[in-house]
Amino acid sequence: MKDSARGTIVMAGLMAVTAGAMILPAALGFTLREHESARAFLYSASLLGSLAGLIYLSRRNLQRKPGALSHPFYILTVSYLVIPLFMALPVTEAMPGGLPLFDAWFEMVSAFTTTGASALDSAMPRSLLVWRAMAAWLGGLFVLVYAAALLAPMNMGGYDLLTARSQAIGEVPDWSRKMRATQIGAEAGQADLGRLWSHIRLIAPAYAGVTGLLWVVLSVQGMPPLVALVYAMSTLSTSGIVPHWGAADGIVQEVAIALFLGLALTRRGWPGAVVPQGSGPLWRDDELRVAIWLLVAVTFGLWAVNGADALGAAPAAALAELWGTGFTALSFLGTAGFVSTIGAPEVTAYAGPGGIVLLGLATLGGGIATTAGGLKLLRGFALLWQAKHEAEKLIHPSGMGGDGPRLRGLRSEGAFSAWLFLMVFILTLTALVMALVLLGQPLEDALIFASAAITTTGPLAQIAGPEPLSYAALADPARAVLALGMILGRLELLMLLSVLWPRLGR
Repeated sequence: MKDSARGTIVMAGLMAVTAGAMILPAALGFTLREHESARAFLYSASLLGSLAGLIYLSRRNLQRKPGALSHPFYILTVSYLVIPLFMALPVTEAMPGGLPLFDAWFEMVSAFTTTGASALDSAMPRSLLVWRAMAAWLGGLFVLVYAAALLAPMNMGGYDLLTARSQAIGEVPDWSRKMRATQIGAEAGQADLGRLWSHIRLIAPAYAGVTGLLWVVLSVQGMPPLVALVYAMSTLSTSGIVPHWGAADGIVQEVAIALFLGLALTRRGWPGAVVPQGSGPLWRDDELRVAIWLLVAVTFGLWAVNGADALGAAPAAALAELWGTGFTALSFLGTAGFVSTIGAPEVTAYAGPGGIVLLGLATLGGGIATTAGGLKLLRGFALLWQAKHEAEKLIHPSGMGGDGPRLRGLRSEGAFSAWLFLMVFILTLTALVMALVLLGQPLEDALIFASAAITTTGPLAQIAGPEPLSYAALADPARAVLALGMILGRLELLMLLSVLWPRLGR
C-alpha cells in the first residue's frame, strides 16, 4: 500500500475507534435517563462507524504513488482537525438546547489535544462530561502511539536528544531493544501501518490497565465510580477535566492521583521506551531528577510565601497547605492542571507570583514521549547541562569536559536541538499572543490564554492571572486561534520545519 492510501486508512481507523468509543456515553445516557444525549451518541456512532467502513473498503486495495501530502506531519494535522469534528457531532445534540458546531468542535479539540479547556457551563449532562474525558483519554493514547511510531523514526519529539546521548543499545530490557531497532532505524516515509499497529498493541493494554487500576483505587477510597472514572481518564491523559458534581477531597485520593501523574514525567513508565546505554535505574533518570528538584524548590518556595508562618500556630493546616501546594505544582508540571482541595482549596490562593510560577511549570512540561505537553523536561535538562558546562569553561578555560559519552552528546547535539525547539516554541507563542491581541484581548490575558493553549494546560487560564479567565467570554475568532494553538502544542514543531525547509530552499 502506497503512502497516499496509508493516510486515509489511518483516518478511517481513527474514525472507527471514535465511533466505538461513543457507545459508552450512549449506554451511560440511557442508564442515567439522559435519553436525548444517549440517542445523539448512538446515532452518531452508527453514522460514523458506517462511514469509516465505507472509506476502508474503498481504499484498502488502492495503489497510488506517494503524494505531496503523505508526510506524517500532514497526517497528524488532519487528524487533529478532523477527528474532533467527528467527535463534536453528538455534542451538538447532547447539550440541552443544542450547541453550535463550532463550539462543539472547540470543546473536542480541547479534549483530544488533552488541553481540558471548556467554554461550557456546569449544567452539561453527565454522559457529555464522560465523553469529554474519554475523548481526552483517546487523545492521550494517540499521543503515546504516534510519538513512538511516527516521531521516533524521524528522530523528533525528543528522541533526537536520546540519540545524541548514545548510539549504542547496551543493557536494556528485551522489549526496549526490539522497539529501538524499529523506532530509530526507520526513515520518515516508512512509518507504515505495521509500525502503528505494533505500537498500539504494545501501549494500549498498558494504558487501559493503568487507567482501570487508578479507577479502582479511587473508587475503593470512597469516590463515586463515575467521578473516579473521569478522574482516572483525566489523570492518565493529563487533560485536567474534572466533574462538576464531585471532586477529589481526600488526601489518599490525591496521593493516588499524584503517583499516576508521575507517568507524565518520564517515558520510562511506558512500554516500548527507548533506554540509552548508561541511563541507569529509574531513579537516576534525568527527567525524573529534574522534576523532583524543581518540584521541591517550587513547593517549599510557594509554601514559604503563603503558609509557612502558620506552622507554629496550626501545624496540621500548614502541612496540609504544603501538600496542596506540592500536588498542584506536580499537576501543572505534568500539564494536567488539577488544583488540590487540601490546604488551599481556592484558586485565588495562587494569584500573583504563584500563578506565574505555575505558568512556568506548565511551559516546561513533562517528559518526552508522554501525554504531557510543554517544552519537555529532557530539553530543559540539556540546556541546563550545557549552561553548566559553559560556566565551567569560563572558570577553568583549560579544563577537560568529562561526563562520559552520554552527557557529552547531550550537551552538544542535544543542547542544539533543544535550543532550536525552544526558539520555535517562543516564536509560535509570540504569534498566538499577537493574534489574540489583534482580536481585542488585553496583553496579559492573551499571554495566559496562549500559554494555556500551546502547553495544553487548559486550567491555567483560571489560575495564572489575578482573576480567573473564562473561555466562554471569548469570541469565535479568538477561540479558533486557541484551538490552533492547542493543535500546534501537540504537533512536533520541528516536524513543521522539516516540511517547510525543503520548499523554502527551492
